Amino acid sequence: MWLSFLLNVACIDKTTDLEETNQFQQDYSVLIESPQNGAIIEDSFFLQYNVGTDVNQVQLWIDTVETMDIDVAATEQLLSLEEGSHTLELIGLDSQGEWLSNHSITITVPTEHWVTITSPSNNSFVSNPVQFTTNASDSIDTIEFFADEWSLGTTVPSQVLSYNFSGTGFARDIEAVGYQNGVEVTSHNISITVDAGTEPISSDFNTFVNEIIPTYPTDGSYGYYWPSSGNWLGTTSDIVYQGTVVAEGDPNNQSYCVGLTFEVFMRAWQEVDADYSSDGTINGMSIDDLDDFRVEWYVRDLFGAGPADAAEFYGIGEVITDWNDVQSGDFIQFWRNSNSGHNAIFVDWEWNSDGNVVGFLYWSTQNSTDGIGYNSEYFGSTGSSVNAQYFFPARIYTPDYWLPW
Repeated sequence: MWLSFLLNVACIDKTTDLEETNQFQQDYSVLIESPQNGAIIEDSFFLQYNVGTDVNQVQLWIDTVETMDIDVAATEQLLSLEEGSHTLELIGLDSQGEWLSNHSITITVPTEHWVTITSPSNNSFVSNPVQFTTNASDSIDTIEFFADEWSLGTTVPSQVLSYNFSGTGFARDIEAVGYQNGVEVTSHNISITVDAGTEPISSDFNTFVNEIIPTYPTDGSYGYYWPSSGNWLGTTSDIVYQGTVVAEGDPNNQSYCVGLTFEVFMRAWQEVDADYSSDGTINGMSIDDLDDFRVEWYVRDLFGAGPADAAEFYGIGEVITDWNDVQSGDFIQFWRNSNSGHNAIFVDWEWNSDGNVVGFLYWSTQNSTDGIGYNSEYFGSTGSSVNAQYFFPARIYTPDYWLPW
């Protein structure tokens, strides 16, 4: 049941009814369903949440302070907060009091002037370079970021500020200062730990992917379909590995997002395997190994990286942490502030008139394009906008760069 939920949430198009998220059944997870990350709320509101069946205790932390235990048998809790920005975090524990999972959001009870860091989340571990986003009151015209009182640069609400830290592996105090006509009027602080980023190489695998994409029609004849039950893996055609059909295609050429990208990956691998005169396996994977790989690709965990997790675990690629390194043909998994996600193949960045990245163009299958097609989404602080912290590009390498696993 939990995998069924993840496929629903990991493949939801931004125009799709999100009631499917109520099917949350992941045994070890907790999820804040409402408010959404970055939301502006009243001082009294209901926190709506969902709890997996293996979770015996849920703690609510407000602004890094343990506040109360949440009723695991209920679905909402009335809260009252003072004006300003706040971090809400649910922590799920097992019967022995051991940590199972957590989920945190940042929300704001508005004042006359306010600014909120919406990404990354407080006390999170993030990779270099770090992508910062904020939400702010209409009175704020510029926002300046500081790390340990050192200026990182200025930005405007909802625009991404990217910064590459020279020192990694330790906690840093981050402050966003909001200005009105050059005068400081508000601020918001979080703490993050920055990990060293990756240094991916260019890959010929992307060339094969980019040649395969145009072979699929975008006229609606290859539609989007998510079944409510069954074992269909979301591919338009049969996928064969070592003489065995590992995924059956839909007779009407339908697919869902992770199934389609997995299909393209497998088609590209078959061509790479022949071109490189390899041994007919994906880095030595058996059929059972490939099934485990596919489960990772289809996003095992809520807010997971999907293809990046699969590629790194099986030694055939890696996550890309620097957006300057992302190339057409990379596979991406991303999550929105609404908790919904999508799986696709990266095509290009979307830029604003100032030359800043504001979103991205991708190829996948989704309701908004009547199935397979090209679509754009944008980074931001609320609602259906993409959370920059949970944008995961993956680079697949050719066999000469694969690593033992």
